[in-house]
Amino acid sequence: MRGPRTRDQAFAWQFGLNLLRHREALGISQEELGFLAQLHRTAVGQLERGERTARTDTLVRLCGSLQVGPDALLAGLRWRPTRIDIGRLEIEPAKASQPTTAKKTGNQPSQRAKEQPGRSPESQE
Repeated sequence: MRGPRTRDQAFAWQFGLNLLRHREALGISQEELGFLAQLHRTAVGQLERGERTARTDTLVRLCGSLQVGPDALLAGLRWRPTRIDIGRLEIEPAKASQPTTAKKTGNQPSQRAKEQPGRSPESQE
């Protein structure tokens, strides 16, 4: 069996080694395993050589046929998720700014006119 070249090939290669070991431990041929798992003999050979990757339903069939759990065929295969940094709030120092004041316009009544009831602002002028 040749060594893997890429990560996906490495996965298929390791799975194939696990499959081969368990099939041989049970003492059955690729053809017999294919019959038990309802797979063609060539498919079993391709899986063992790492030329293809088993689908989930194929994994379940192989495990049942070999009388092992999925962990046996997936031994040595792990997924390490990408590291994600936790975000944080960053606050920049505020720039010095001038306070804003409201300008008094000619058509706004004065504060004193507002405070005197009964008199309109126009009559005070």
